[in-house]
Amino acid sequence: MAAPTPSLDDIRAEIDRLDDAIHDLLMRRVEVVRGIGKIKGGAAPKWRPAREAQLLRRLVARHHGAMPLGVLVRIWREMIVGGSLALQETVSVAVLSANGDAACWDLSRDHFGAVVPLQTHPSPGQVVREVADGSATIGVLPAPADGEAEPWWPLLVGSDAKAPRVVARLPFAGPGNGRARKTEALAIARVPFEPSGDDRSLLVVAAEPDLSRASMMAALRKAGVQARWVALSENDKVPAHLLEVEGFVGDADPRLAALKSHPRLRDARVIGGYAVPLPKT
Repeated sequence: MAAPTPSLDDIRAEIDRLDDAIHDLLMRRVEVVRGIGKIKGGAAPKWRPAREAQLLRRLVARHHGAMPLGVLVRIWREMIVGGSLALQETVSVAVLSANGDAACWDLSRDHFGAVVPLQTHPSPGQVVREVADGSATIGVLPAPADGEAEPWWPLLVGSDAKAPRVVARLPFAGPGNGRARKTEALAIARVPFEPSGDDRSLLVVAAEPDLSRASMMAALRKAGVQARWVALSENDKVPAHLLEVEGFVGDADPRLAALKSHPRLRDARVIGGYAVPLPKT
């Protein structure tokens, strides 16, 4: 004998039971996150972009069924920041909004969730300073491009261990919404750039003015660095080249020492990097 078809009331009751179970798990997750905050203590960095990337990649890999991946990622991004990070420290985001361009704002809101405060600033230098002096936890700036009148990425070159670094790329999952649909940005913070398992590192190389780009790239390959040239800054006497390197490069990477020993290269410094975003769906 066939099982009776459930009524609409039966289905609604089952949805209510599922909602209660989900709510209970969410509340339990918050308590576990608070325990992590206590273990870390006050000095340890709370925002871990590499860990977030690993978490989302794992969920996407196991996902199945009719729920769109974009919805899954959005739910977890709200939990990661608003429901986890914000419980461990006060979080604020400084966002570039020059000449009325709000694309970085939209990307930031998508990535960091609905409850995190966003503050706009008219110049990249102001965003970097807000993060450098601790007024903002995170800064969001457009992805670098060659030919910019005032590139922001040279501001991250320095020996101060507390200087901001690039630690994430936005969007991490799929295109942005609205005004941010065709925009990509980088997030900076005073937290370590850590490996996520699939990363790109950002390297700034200072070279002698008359060294050709081809010769510089050859020097990189000889040192074992597979890189894509991104941009040039000539604001100082020594030209600085921004390169995107495949994989994770830490400050103690021996390839950096090999580059610094090159007779035509003045310096080579990592200014951070990011976990490679999820494939666009």
